[in-house]
Amino acid sequence: MATLDGFGFPVRHSPGARERAVVVARRVERAAAWLTEQLDVRARTTLSVADAADWGTVATVPLYGTPQGSGDHLRVAADDGWFGADLYADIRPHLRPQTAAALRETYGEPPALRPYFDLVAVHELTHLFQDQSRPAYPGMWIAELHANLAMVGYAHDVEPELLPVLRAFTATVDDLPAEVTPVRELADMDRAFDHGAINFAWFHFGLTRAAEGLWASGGPDVLRGLYEHVRAGGGAEYPALAEVAAGWNQSAGAASSGISASSVRDAMPNLG
Repeated sequence: MATLDGFGFPVRHSPGARERAVVVARRVERAAAWLTEQLDVRARTTLSVADAADWGTVATVPLYGTPQGSGDHLRVAADDGWFGADLYADIRPHLRPQTAAALRETYGEPPALRPYFDLVAVHELTHLFQDQSRPAYPGMWIAELHANLAMVGYAHDVEPELLPVLRAFTATVDDLPAEVTPVRELADMDRAFDHGAINFAWFHFGLTRAAEGLWASGGPDVLRGLYEHVRAGGGAEYPALAEVAAGWNQSAGAASSGISASSVRDAMPNLG
């Protein structure tokens, strides 16, 4: 892979992906600066923009098209990849006509989902900040909620024109039935991929919606407060986490008929 100069972090890219690498690196640069301001900490970052031929040499899982971040390494696809198209194909049969129409209006037909997954790169970048401050978050859903909170906050503060791109795919959570998303307890999120990417996406979308609510009510204070709470060894007792847990139910984050915060904590003894 070739190197790209001009950024404050290493950038590598596949042959023919230089222009794409510049676009991605600029967003990562903006997002890293924004996260540093919000969290008052810097994270080491190496960016790889890899095509299908190189993906296996940089990625931790072979899902080409969705960004991945861990340790100090952020990996982003050089093109649309196949993951988004495959996920959409799984989701499409379950969508109500109005949801499908909203997706077509936002992404076109067939859907061009790269702008959505480019925002997910901000989510994955947040995992680098997490990994370098406290490697093990107390539960996958807490780490994913915090990363989604950063993604949502970044979109609101830095690129608000991308909010419709973020929200249209997120809204499909309302249409996904239990038969294709059987794992639904927050404590079990790490088992969701056993039932396919669609079940994990159900969690991701639900936690994105929850993050929108937290950002609307608390903004940057919630993002930094949750980060500092986890760095200090705290668990699910943090008020924002308890709020999400209390509202989490079969429709992924509706405010009524939710699982209680105490029952979620009882189900997650490792959360302290």
